[in-house]
Amino acid sequence: MPNPTKVSSSISFDYKVTNVARTHVWMADEPFELNGQDVGPTPKELFLSALASCISITLRMYAQPRNWDVGEINIDLEMIEHEDRTEILKTIEFSGDLTMEQRERLLEISDRCPVAKLLKKTIDIKLS
Repeated sequence: MPNPTKVSSSISFDYKVTNVARTHVWMADEPFELNGQDVGPTPKELFLSALASCISITLRMYAQPRNWDVGEINIDLEMIEHEDRTEILKTIEFSGDLTMEQRERLLEISDRCPVAKLLKKTIDIKLS
């Protein structure tokens, strides 16, 4: 069985949440207009950043051994919540010198990062 990914979170007052994973600590919060202190991204922004980070790393890992000049990879994600589904719009730009075929292949690979694969599965959230 693979090692589980673990994050611990705590909240003391208001909506400021402290998250810890391994040796890393970061904050999540709600914006001022929702009575938060805006000291960090919202949980949904953190969620999107996890997906964007995973896509970026996957693309770099795919391109490097092939010596493809991807340059800087910029990813914009926008989440739109509909009544019966959630849609994530994705824009990917490469500053490097890539052929059209390389760009198309990288765009295909972007849907295969571990977080994207996870999101396409059924996820059960259980109390332990």
